[in-house]
Amino acid sequence: MSAIKFAESMPPYAPAEVFHVRIDPKISSSYELLRSFYYLLWFPGYFGFNWNALSDCLRDLSWIPCQKVVLVHEALPGLPREELRIYLRVLSDAVLDWGNDDAHELEVIFRASDRMVVEMLLLD
Repeated sequence: MSAIKFAESMPPYAPAEVFHVRIDPKISSSYELLRSFYYLLWFPGYFGFNWNALSDCLRDLSWIPCQKVVLVHEALPGLPREELRIYLRVLSDAVLDWGNDDAHELEVIFRASDRMVVEMLLLD
């Protein structure tokens, strides 16, 4: 079972209580995706623009003022299969790593119609 959530429609969030970001559904490369995260989540200047750096930053988030951080995907990024699998594992591991931590809560949401693909890739 994945730590990633799936929804028919994206739930509303109160902007003052949740740091909510929407991942651009037109992203088609890992560079675009990592650059997007850098700007959307205010990553520190030392961010290395690679999967390990993404994993490290998603497990820190000390610079985000809200406790809850939500990453909404209206579509799967257009990455090659192996890179998409790595990306999904980074997300899933980061969500699980926060667990019941008081500092932050990370929530990752994909469309319900992407559930089968996401779960299949996480099992690979």
